[in-house]
Amino acid sequence: MRNVERLTAAILMFGSLAGPLAAARISLLPNAVQGIWMTDDGEGRAQCKAYLAAMQADNEDAYMQLVGAEVISANMLHSYAEYGEGNFYQPKRIEKLGKQVWRITAAVGIDGSPEGQDSGTAKFKLSLIRSKLKWDMESFDGKPVDSWDAHLYFRCTAVPTGMYAS
Repeated sequence: MRNVERLTAAILMFGSLAGPLAAARISLLPNAVQGIWMTDDGEGRAQCKAYLAAMQADNEDAYMQLVGAEVISANMLHSYAEYGEGNFYQPKRIEKLGKQVWRITAAVGIDGSPEGQDSGTAKFKLSLIRSKLKWDMESFDGKPVDSWDAHLYFRCTAVPTGMYAS
C-alpha cells in the first residue's frame, strides 16, 4: 500500500511540473542559433569588426553598430534598428523540422518587448546552412508574407550577458 501512495505522489508531482517544464522548453531557442548575426557580406563583416572593437574599448555607443543585425538570445529575437528599436520576436512555439531547421511562432513587439502589445504573431523558419543563418518569414497574423527577402547571416559573436533577460 505504501508503494502505491509513493507512486501516486510521484505521479502527481511530475504532473504538476510537466506543464511548466514543457512551457519552458518551448520558449527557449536552440543554442545553435543564439548570437549576434550580421549580414554575410563585406558590409556585415565590417560592421562586426566595428562592433567588436567598440565593445573591447568599452564604448557606450557600441550597440549602435548593431543596426541591421539579428540578435538572438535564449528567449528573444531582435531585428535591431536605430537606438535599439526594431522588431522583437518572443517565441511561443518552436518546431524542429530537421537537423538544423526550426519553425518558430512568435509574438511580435514593435520597438519593444511583445509583452503588453498586441502587435501580432509571426511564423518564420530559421535554418543553419554551413554555419550561416537563414531567416525566412512565412506568415504574419496568419497571412503569407511574400515580400520578405531571405538573407544569410554569419555569427559575429555571442549576445553579451545582461543584454536581454535569458
